[in-house]
Amino acid sequence: MKKLARTPGWKKAVTRFPENARAEIDSIWDNRGVLSADAVARLLVTPQAQIGTLMMQLLPVAQQYAVVPVSHYQVGALAAGMPRPGTSWCSLYLGANFEFTNVALSFTAHAEQAATNNAWLSGEPGIQALAISAAPCGYCRQFLYELVTAKDLSILLPSEPTNPLTFSSTPLSTFLPDAFGPSDLGVTGGLMDPKLCSHNLALNSASPADPVIAAALGGASGSYTPYKTDRSYGYAGVAVQLADGSIYAGRHAENAAYNPSLSPLQSALTFMNMGQPLGATRIVNRCVLVEVPTLASQLSATEAALAAYAPTVRLEYYTARIVSP
Repeated sequence: MKKLARTPGWKKAVTRFPENARAEIDSIWDNRGVLSADAVARLLVTPQAQIGTLMMQLLPVAQQYAVVPVSHYQVGALAAGMPRPGTSWCSLYLGANFEFTNVALSFTAHAEQAATNNAWLSGEPGIQALAISAAPCGYCRQFLYELVTAKDLSILLPSEPTNPLTFSSTPLSTFLPDAFGPSDLGVTGGLMDPKLCSHNLALNSASPADPVIAAALGGASGSYTPYKTDRSYGYAGVAVQLADGSIYAGRHAENAAYNPSLSPLQSALTFMNMGQPLGATRIVNRCVLVEVPTLASQLSATEAALAAYAPTVRLEYYTARIVSP
């Protein structure tokens, strides 16, 4: 596969780093918006104090992933995963806002959500810090409060707009006092908690040998849903297959406060956006939704958004059942 040339914006963002660090930063292009813990260790001599600085410096790089045909306002975010066992190093996950042409802005995935989604779908059990260029909006504060690590999550913000080397670190709880979250529903844990994101599901029809259907089933099996209707929890996953054959699966990330929930289609397309090199194909050829039927089905919302994003693609819909708790 021919490598795509770096965009001018990407090149400019990378050249802000010292010359001996640029190759490591540039590798993020081919690594779906992830800087591995090993790469972080190579870039920094000591952890903790400097990781925050690196996260702030990477914000212009994260902004390059923004898809903003409506607002034309790029937002980037960096999520720090949990420390690798036996070390202080962690992987960093980039995120950017993702808008949909001909779809209401309320369906936009925020940069904070994209970075969290990138970490979650990469196997992280939580995030310890999130760097952004301005204080998170109320929507994102509520979304982040759903995280299993919410009570220990630090929000990194620039102290001086023109100097990324200076920043503040503030607990998320400061931004959202008297918050409503999973514990108010009697849930122990939260979003990204492996215990709450591992479900044994089986298809009611269709062949799990189909890779796109299997990926959507996998997304549903890893989804997070604190609410149970009179039928079931809203386990749901979406998988999209692009024109180049690549497959991206997303998971439902439900929220105790309803509206900041990340739909499985948003999750899949946002993960796709971070996974595809900038400028690569984003043409969707297939889209599959698998869910356990509930009173809060993802079907109508997924059909509506897909009709705008990929109007020639018919949504393939399959139901699943819970095999065991």
